[in-house]
Order: sequence, then C-alpha cells, then structure tokens
Amino acid sequence: MLFFLAGCTTEKNTAVSRAYQNLTAHYNVYFNGKESLRTGVEKINNSVEDDYSKVLPLYKSSNPTTGKAATSQMENAIQKGSKLIQSHSITKKPKRRKHRSKAYIQFASRDEFNNWVDDAYILMGKAYFYQHNFASAIENFSYVVRKFPDDPSRYTAYVWLIRSYTEMGRYVEAFEIIQQLQLDENFPKKLSGELAVATSDYYARQLSYVEGIPFLSIAVKQTPQKLEKLRYKFILAQWYQETGNPEKASQTFREVARKNPPYKMEFNAQISAAGTFTGTGDVEKLKKELRRMLRDKKNLEFRDQIYFAMGNISMKEGKKDQAKQEYTKSASLSVDNLYQRALSCLSLAQIYFEEPEYKKAQAYYDSAMVVIDEKYPNYKQISDRHKSLTRLTDNIYAVEREDSLQRIAQMDEPSRNKLIDKWIAEVVEKEAKAKLAEANQMMDRGYFRQNESRFGLSQQQQSAGWYFYNPTTVAYGKVEFERLWGKRKLEDSWRRADKRTFADEMAEQAQDSILTDVGQSKKIKDPKNREYYTQDLPVNDSLMKVSHAKIRNALFNEGRIFKTDFSDFPRSIEAFEDLNKRYPENLFALSSWFELWDLYTKQANQEKADYYKNLITSKFPDSKYAKYLLNPNYFIELEAKSDSMNRLYQQAFLKFKEGQYTEAGKITDQILPLNPDSLLIPKVKFIKTVADGTASTRDVFGKMLAEYISSYPKAEPKPLAEKILKLIQDSTLVDYQKLVASGYLSDKINNPELLSANPKGSDEFGGKFSYDEDLLHYFVIAYPTNSKVDLNRLKFDLANYNIDHYTKIDFDIETQNLNNNNTLLLVRSLNDKEQGLIYFRSIIKKREVFEALKNIKYVNFIASSTNFREITADKDYAEYLKFFIKNYSQFITGDFSGELLPEPEELLAKARQEEEMLKEKGSFVSVAPTGSGLDIYSDVESGSQNFVVAVNNTKASLKQAIAGFNTHNRDQFRQADLSIRQSQVADYQLMIVSKFKTKNEAINYFTNTVANRKLFKSLDTLGYRNFIITDANLKKLTETRKIAEYLNFFKVKYIDSGAGSNKQSEAKPAYNGPFSPKTEGIQSFVLIIPKEETKPDALVEAIRQFNQKNYGSQSLQVTSSMLDDFRLMIKVEGISNAKSGLEYLRAIATDQQVYGPIQDANYRNFVITPENEAIFRQDKNILTYMEFYKQFYLKQ
Repeated sequence: MLFFLAGCTTEKNTAVSRAYQNLTAHYNVYFNGKESLRTGVEKINNSVEDDYSKVLPLYKSSNPTTGKAATSQMENAIQKGSKLIQSHSITKKPKRRKHRSKAYIQFASRDEFNNWVDDAYILMGKAYFYQHNFASAIENFSYVVRKFPDDPSRYTAYVWLIRSYTEMGRYVEAFEIIQQLQLDENFPKKLSGELAVATSDYYARQLSYVEGIPFLSIAVKQTPQKLEKLRYKFILAQWYQETGNPEKASQTFREVARKNPPYKMEFNAQISAAGTFTGTGDVEKLKKELRRMLRDKKNLEFRDQIYFAMGNISMKEGKKDQAKQEYTKSASLSVDNLYQRALSCLSLAQIYFEEPEYKKAQAYYDSAMVVIDEKYPNYKQISDRHKSLTRLTDNIYAVEREDSLQRIAQMDEPSRNKLIDKWIAEVVEKEAKAKLAEANQMMDRGYFRQNESRFGLSQQQQSAGWYFYNPTTVAYGKVEFERLWGKRKLEDSWRRADKRTFADEMAEQAQDSILTDVGQSKKIKDPKNREYYTQDLPVNDSLMKVSHAKIRNALFNEGRIFKTDFSDFPRSIEAFEDLNKRYPENLFALSSWFELWDLYTKQANQEKADYYKNLITSKFPDSKYAKYLLNPNYFIELEAKSDSMNRLYQQAFLKFKEGQYTEAGKITDQILPLNPDSLLIPKVKFIKTVADGTASTRDVFGKMLAEYISSYPKAEPKPLAEKILKLIQDSTLVDYQKLVASGYLSDKINNPELLSANPKGSDEFGGKFSYDEDLLHYFVIAYPTNSKVDLNRLKFDLANYNIDHYTKIDFDIETQNLNNNNTLLLVRSLNDKEQGLIYFRSIIKKREVFEALKNIKYVNFIASSTNFREITADKDYAEYLKFFIKNYSQFITGDFSGELLPEPEELLAKARQEEEMLKEKGSFVSVAPTGSGLDIYSDVESGSQNFVVAVNNTKASLKQAIAGFNTHNRDQFRQADLSIRQSQVADYQLMIVSKFKTKNEAINYFTNTVANRKLFKSLDTLGYRNFIITDANLKKLTETRKIAEYLNFFKVKYIDSGAGSNKQSEAKPAYNGPFSPKTEGIQSFVLIIPKEETKPDALVEAIRQFNQKNYGSQSLQVTSSMLDDFRLMIKVEGISNAKSGLEYLRAIATDQQVYGPIQDANYRNFVITPENEAIFRQDKNILTYMEFYKQFYLKQ
C-alpha cells in the first residue's frame, strides 16, 4: 500500500498518479469548497429583499451590502481551492514514449495534468467575486483563460470575467469578451443561459434596456431553475415597461403571475400588470380583480400599491377625481413602503399642479422630495418645480397670514379673546385624543418591536449591512429629520432659525430695525397660552406698517413667480393688480406696471396693455421702462450712444494725461450734449474744468474749481480738485503733471478702459490675467452669436433686476462681438472684486433674469477691466474661465441648484466663505513631466480627438462618473453621438469620451465639461487628470505608457498654444521699491479715507466696538490722524503677524456697522508693518504701497 501511495505523488506523472490526484482533489477538496460556495450564495440571496417598486437587479449579489454577508463561507471556498492547487497540482511531464501519436503529443504539451486545478481557480475567482474583491476575481479568471486555452473551463472563466468587469464599470473590457464569445462557434450550449444573463446585466448597468431585452429573453428560455426563470421574466416585464412597451409588459407580468411564483412576486406581477393598463381591454374585470385583492387579508400590507394601481386606471379612464381619492388612500396607507408613498404623492402633485391648485401641489411634491433622489427619472424637473412651488406658496401663505393677523389685531379685545379661547379648546381636545391613542398603543408590550418591523429595522435586516446602505432606514431618517427640523439647506449652522425669506428682501431699512426687534423678542411656544396667538399681532402703527410691507413684497413675488416659473398669466395679473389696488403708491409700482403691460401684451389684450403703457410713460417718463415702450430699439441705440461716449471720453482722458488740456476740453464739448450717465458726468466736468482753468487766470481757475467741488461733492476727482484749489490759494501751484506723476490721479479717477495692465506674472496662466481686486469689474454673459436670443428682452430683464436691487447705481448694459461665434453682453461697472462677487452671486440665482437664454448654451462671469481687455484681445474667453473658476467662482452656467438668496448686500460674507470651500480637487495639468513628450507625440490638428479623464487608481470604480458623463453627453452633446469606453495605461484608469471630429470641438467639450464640478464629484478623493488626445497619440500613449510626458505635451500643444501666453520664470520678481520686503512681526490695520466722506469719531467708535465684540481678549489700539490735508488715516495697532492682519481685515470688511456708512466713499484699507508705515507717511503715495501690498501680502 505504501508503494502504491508513493507512486501517486504529484512528483510523478503516471496514469495511476493522475487518477489518484484527480480523485482526491475532486472528492476531498473541491467538493467541500464548492458546497461552501453554494451555501454562501444562498446566504447572500436570502439577505437581500427585492424592492419591487424599482427595476430589480439581475443578480442579488450586486447589492453593495452583500460583500460581507457570507465571509466565512467564501473564505473557506478560497482556502479549499488554494489547497487543491498546492497539494494536487501535477506539472511534471509524463515519460517520453517512443511512438508518439498526435493525441499524445497534444496531451504531453499541457502545463497542468490535474483536471480539477482549473476548476479550483474558478472556484476561488467566484468566492472573491462574491466578496466584491473583483480585482482578485479577475486575476483568477484571467489565469484560467491564459493557462487553459483549450479547456472548456475557459468559457466559464470568460462569463465570470464579463460579470467582474461589469461590476467594476469597466464596460469596454466586458463588451470585448461579449463580442468574442458571440463569434465563437465552439461556445458550449449549456452556458448560453449564463452568458445571456451576464450580457443582459452589462446593458442594464448602462440603462440600455432596449439592447438588453433580446439577451434577457434568451436567458428566460435557457434558465432551468424555476425561481430564477420567473425572476428574470419579471425583470424582462419591467424592462418592457421602462422602454415604453406597456402591452408586452402587461402580458409578461401576467405570465409570471400564472406560473405560481412566491406570493410577493405574484402580487407585484398582478399589480404591475394593472399598472401597465393602456385604456383598452376589459377594464371592469381588471378593477374587479383589484377589489378582490383589497379584500384579501394577505394583502393588508400591500393596499397602498393596490390603490395606486386603481388610481392609474382611473386616470387612464379620465376619472381624475376618483384617481385623486385612490392616490390619497395609497399615500395614507404607505407606512413602511416610503418609495410607494413618494410615487402616490408625485401623482397627486402632478394632478393638482395641472388643475392648478398650487398649495396642494407643493405639499405633495414636498412629501415626495423627502424620499426620491437624483437617480429618480426626471429628478431635476421635479426638483425645480418643487422649489418654484415652495417659493410661490411661501409668498401666498405670507399674504394669508398677515391678512389674518391684521384682521385679528383690528378686533375688539373681548371678541379676540373669545376667538382665541375657541382655538385653545380645540388644541386641548386634540391633545387629549392623542394621549388616549398613545396610551392604547403603549399597552401592547410588542409595540417597539412592531415599529422596528414597520421601518425595516428588524435584526434580520440590520445584519444585511450598514445603516446608510439600507434605503428604507435612510428614507425614514430623512422623514424624521424633516419632522423635527423642516427642510434645511446643506450649510453651516443649519439649526439656526433666524433666516430671512425672499418675501422680506425689499422692506425699507427703517422697517428692518423693527423686524429685528420683533424677531429677537422671546417667543411663546405653548398653544394653550393666549399670548401664543397675540405675540405676532400688529397691534401698533409700526408693526402694522411692517405687516403691510410683507404683504406688498409677497404679492409682487407671487406675480413674478406665476409669470416666469409657471406662465400662469391670469394669476400673475391678479397678483400684480391686487398689489396696486392695495398699495397704489408702492415701491414696485413701476416694475409691476411694466409686468402688467407685458402680460396683457402676451394675452393680446391691447386695451389693457395700452393702459399700463400710458401709465408708465406719463408717471415715469424718464425711466428706462418708458423709453423702451416708446422706442423698442432703445437699448440698441443706448448701446451705440454709450460706445460713442466711451470712445470720446477715452480720447479726452488720454489728452488730459498728456497735458493737452485744450484738446481734452474740445472733446468734452462733444461728450456733454450726449447726456452721459451720472458716473461719467463728474469725470467729464472735471476734465472740462481743468481744461478751461489752465487757459485762464489763477483766480478764475480757483473759482471754477470751487464751483465744481460744490456741484459734485461726492465725485471721485473731488479730492484732487481740492488739492489743486489749495495750491492755487497758497500761490504754490506747480506743474500739474507732477500730481499726475505721483499716482494720485490714477488712484482717484477709475477709468476701466485706460488703466494699464498689471506686469506679467509667473502663475499657471503665464501671468496673463490680473489679480488686482480693486479694479472695476464687469458682469459678462457670453452666448453663441447665431442663437436666437431676444436681446431686447434680456437687456430689459437685466435692467429690471438692477433697478430693483441697485436703486442708487445707473449701470450700463452693452453688447459687443467677441469673435465670429460668440457675443458678449456686459453690465458696467462694479467697484471692485468684492462688489462684483456680490452682484454675480446674487444675479445668477435669479433665474427669471435669464429667461431669454432658456435652452441656450451660455456662460456668465465677472472680469476686471484689465482682464476684460485680455479677453477681447484674444477674442476668446476659454482661458479666462479657468482663471475665473479658480479665483472667483465655479458657477459659470445656469446649471446649478440652490435656493434664492437674500438681497445682494448680504452675500459678501457668503462669497468669501464659499471661495475657501470651492477649491478644485482636480486640475487641468499639474503633473510635473519627467520628459517633454514633444519627441514622442505629434500632430494635434488632424484626425479624430478624444477627451480623457485619467484616474490614478486602477481599483477605483468609475461607474458613477461614467453614468454622470453619459447623462451629460445626452443632455448637452446629443448631436455629437459620443461614446465612452475604458482602458488602462500604467497606473491610470482612462475614461475615454469619443469622438470629436476637430480639435476645436474637443476643446469646446473640454471647456464645458471641466467647469461642471458635479461630473467629477465621485472622483474628489482620487487623483485625476483631464486632457484631449488624438487617436494616433492615444495609440502611442498606450504603447509607451508615459502619462506624464503626454500631459506636458498636452499643456504645450493645447493649453499654452491656445492661450498664447508668454511663460516666464517662476522665481519671484525682484522688488526695487521704497518699502521693506520684511513683513514678519507686528502689524497694523490701516484705513485711508477722505475726511469729508466720513464722520471720523463715529467710524473710530464703530471699529472699537467691533474689536471689543470680536477681539476683546487682545489689546488692540485704535487711533486716527490726518495723513495729509484731505485724507484721514485710522490705524488699529497690536496685531501679532501678517496672517492675523489679513484675517482681521477680511473680518472687519464684512461688518456693516463699520463699512456700511463708507461704502460709497473712496477708501483704501491694508495691513502694514511699523517700518513700512514710517516710509508710507513720508511718501503718502497709496499706489506705490498698494503694489507692494499685493505682491508681499495678497499673493503669499
């Protein structure tokens, strides 16, 4: 016996040893491993409860909670497979025969002679697969394919490779294998069912149900197990339903129901069959069947689905009222099936919206939004409608509430108390009933366990996975959160309640203080207390005034929302006319009259339209509304006039700076008859004054300057005029050009067209764009020239917004052609970057302003005057958008979510906070290349182009990113017919979007896509790069595997060449100015302001109060002194270092008590060391120090 066993060792390859090793491998090892795998799969399948309200997955193991559901069984299977390979593998070649047949030669050429080793690798691969270790699974299946190329087991490995690649979202590799097996004539028939299911799953993961239906039909026919066959057939019916084939879906659902499936599947098949009713056939029989199901006690927990199906049938029959009753019953009975409740609520919301009953529609949308997420069909449209309805109903309820409060406030006290006592009695009765019901429930000892079961929190379900993997518990948690806190934005301090609504935006400042006092008073929360009902009553004149302001604002908001969001013109007219009837002299009179003119024009009611047109032109003849109504080309002509004035003013100012005052004066004589706007007149008049004055005597010049100062006390050139006047009065007037050379003129007269660009820097944009935050900024909308934009309408909506929110500023709105393809619309001008951000972040939230651009691809941004010149010089804004996204904001299009924000002035603090949060985690090109790549890659102009996202992680799942890009491509680039595939190069996974016919098309896609941060959200924790590449270069990249070199090539050939930037050294430029670059140590905050433009004592006191409130523990000293004859210098001493100084500046700059009174003044603020302060006090040149400040403080 010992000799026999010795002859059976794996070191020998004989017929006996092979038979022995095969026998022991099969029955001692492989059998046990296979049984362990089977037990584990059963455990996984039992751990997942099918949610029939959604399209079922083909494999239950795809659920992310199942990876650890059968760990011990899968580990045992892996151990058995590994043991078989180690103990029973025979790799030694058999003894060489003298006479070798063809069969023997083929046999002897094998690498493995144990027939169960390939099965062991497949066993291990399956176990890894069920553990969701797909990389290890692929490794085992790939080994079988490579090492056993002629063994039938390779086909099993191929099928599981398809499943593994699909689970990882590597659809390119999966599809390649599918195509290979479909062409293989030797593919075993017994595996055709498994291949069909795997192929169906490949299409299902990409929501390509139409392509997957033929393969799933094959799977249904060729799957022998009854339960699996029925499940696949149920899913096939769902796919028919999803692809718009209700007849086929209904037929297939009924076939499932007739095959005696498990009860839950049978019930859902019957319900789904009823749900696909098309309006033809025996409807009474169908309804009778549903009523029978209602009576069946087994269906008690499914009554919500039955009523929902009955509601669908009633809707198909046109019985809307009956459908509402059935949907309502469905929603009320949906206790543990929150998704079904959402479906019922959405159906009711749609019905009420169409009737229209906006308040009911909003309530049902509100209930549905708690449950559904971004993956729900048409989620964006539903979400947008819900937000619009919420804004609308907030205003409707505001009017109703204030009307009620006013009515009660006007009652005599006995009548009021009688009414309140009635309400209190109702509350007491309701509470008593609630306590009784609660007591009855608590008598049941199993009450808690009952509720555990209700909400899917039983021990069995808890074992399936983490809380956030269970959609039922997550949805329940959302409902509970909403119950406790209401709907909250995702933001810091979300629990705070004192947030103003949009209805309160336009209340006057005088009323704001009253509102604040009311809001800060202690609220009574007990509804059984009389004061609970009287605390908000407007019982005096001041409070009544506030209440009327709320009604007024809400009525105006109602009218705008009815019109812009829902096109409900009659309701919009009703709101605006109610507003003007109640409040004839309201601050919205002009805007509401124009809205009424527009509404009646749309309704072809010419009589009413003319009425409001005449009202506007007679009462507000100088308004832009009136001018537009009298001349539809008003804005076009205004733009031409503005362009002419700007060109003339530019000429005048240049002559003025050159000292050619006579010539400058002549040009101003041409400007003044054109009636320049209020911002330009003081500048033109100043140049005119200087031109005339220098041509006359000193005394006359002095009188002219005094008259100018008196006429324009707030003008930018006023301090300079005062300086010249003082020099005249002191008889020390020197060459005027010295004043210009000192930099003071440029500092005080902001001329965006004439300010010189900053010196070229050495940033990632080649120093092309200016970081100067103090320059004037423009708001810009860029749109395709050939798009059908109603330009007059767009300009008017912008002007309307400006009038509503910036009553003291007269903005210019202009257009200019950027290039053959793009037009720019500008709003000029905003004082600096801070004011620009306030304007930008406010206006982009007002979607009604951009109604004329609906369905048009546009971008919006702000740019300083210097940067705008760079854009127009390049005739392209693509490069600037990168700079803008990094340094200003990511919101360059109208595609973003968010509620309407308060009035613009309240956005400054938010703007700064968001800039810190919106750091880009990806980058355009930030890999330092190891080689230039220019000698490897070539020719970027010809051939097809591809957009690539390269992720530096070969194991990461790109499934979510690919799904997002697929949606993005369908929505934004449908005509391009783009496809997505995956590949791998070195340590990078590539997601490749193909194909673009030209380089320009690819760059356009690149620019549009990288700005949409939502697409890259799933990659935030990963390193990734975006680039464009030709087919030829992609092939070279795959061969060379040199990603870094290509990224450098891409930067040079696509980014740098497109921008035309002149790159400079990254070393810091040498500083040759008067100030010391040593900025370490103690710092002071300094505020410089003309003394006539502020109340010094009040400003100093406001700063001291700010310090006491926010920096009470620090010994900060506030002093004020005169920098020169006309400028005040306020200094805060005792700041520890430069970083703390900048933080102090940012904090105090947002304090309205300090900066509110001086917002229109020509102030400068900065941080400075004592050494540099001494130098500054001698020189007194703000421009010189500000250039130093930006280089050594702001750019650090």
